[in-house]
Amino acid sequence: MLLFVLSAFVGLAILAAPAAAENGSPSGSGSAAVASEFNPKPVPAVEATAAIVMDMESGRVLYDKNADERLPMASTTKIMTGLLALEKLSAGQMVTASERACAAGESEMWLEPGEVISVEYLLQGLLVRSGNDAAIALAEAAAGTLEDFLVLMNARAKELGLANTSFSNPHGLDGANHYSSARDLARLGIIAMQHEEFRRIVGMQKVTIPWGNREGDRVFSSRNRLLKSVDYADGIKTGFTGKAGWCIVLSGTQRGASLIVVVLGGKTQDSRDEEARKLLEYGFSLYQERVLVEKSARVAAVPIPYHFGTEMPLVSESGLVRNLYHKDEIETVVDLEGDVSLPIERGQVLGKVTFVRGESTIGEVPLVAEISVGRATLGIKVKYFWALFANWVGGIV
Repeated sequence: MLLFVLSAFVGLAILAAPAAAENGSPSGSGSAAVASEFNPKPVPAVEATAAIVMDMESGRVLYDKNADERLPMASTTKIMTGLLALEKLSAGQMVTASERACAAGESEMWLEPGEVISVEYLLQGLLVRSGNDAAIALAEAAAGTLEDFLVLMNARAKELGLANTSFSNPHGLDGANHYSSARDLARLGIIAMQHEEFRRIVGMQKVTIPWGNREGDRVFSSRNRLLKSVDYADGIKTGFTGKAGWCIVLSGTQRGASLIVVVLGGKTQDSRDEEARKLLEYGFSLYQERVLVEKSARVAAVPIPYHFGTEMPLVSESGLVRNLYHKDEIETVVDLEGDVSLPIERGQVLGKVTFVRGESTIGEVPLVAEISVGRATLGIKVKYFWALFANWVGGIV
């Protein structure tokens, strides 16, 4: 493969319009086409103790307030509990609720001692209902004892580089040496949301969980009220204690961009939700849909075999639009087939153009032949070699 690289800001030339290409390099100059207006919102006022807005793909911080301050984080603790449970246990595995788990107190899914329940339902009780009893039951199932699970929690925090995080329980009730920071929780939330099962559960607005030998089921609505009131919200966990105040880790996706918001130490439940919503809206307002390449844009060219001095234009098979942070720097990489042979059919794939942000590929489009070229007949070959000879002679003269 032949490889060409073009680095540019999204606002610069990124293959926006059909144009002639020379020497196999990407085409274009001027500005990329804009598919949506850029109209950023004002930075919202935040009364909560700490907050952050982070891009879930790039890790870029779009807003922060006291983001590294160590604070109690209430039931947002259960993000780590749920993540470890998913990594250590299978969804269909059955767990017997212990006396210790059932005595957890505060917010519960109402487990009963000796009740046998699946990990799947415990995770729903943990992440949707915010059950402290579910947290202990999962901890004991995953590590054997609660104490051993706490070792796992803190080891994983260290492994993830969460320098301002320490766990002394799996549920988030106030305790000594139990704290995190807005930045750490955002990073933890991003890791957890990469797990498909975790992402599915925290996006559920309501769950129905069988209740052992009792008649009827346990029906719980999500403690995350923004899942219902904000169309693009899709996770992940709320929390409250007297010491921590009102807390939330909130995720949302809009036109392909995903953000995570953390608010710690909110004054009230309503103000926490409102501030989280405004921060999410503010973050998304910093993004803009841009045309990275239009359909049938001439991107590159390759020499046509046995056609002296003639090149085959390669055009994009389809267009590509992405919702990008307005200051994103994009690298455009063009890969071309190194050995092109005749015949060539119109629409034949002869390469691709890839768009890269940092270390992440944000999209790619096949490059195809713009026209057809037939087989190399004897007459075409004779004409080609005669042109080569004439060019050689002309060079000498």
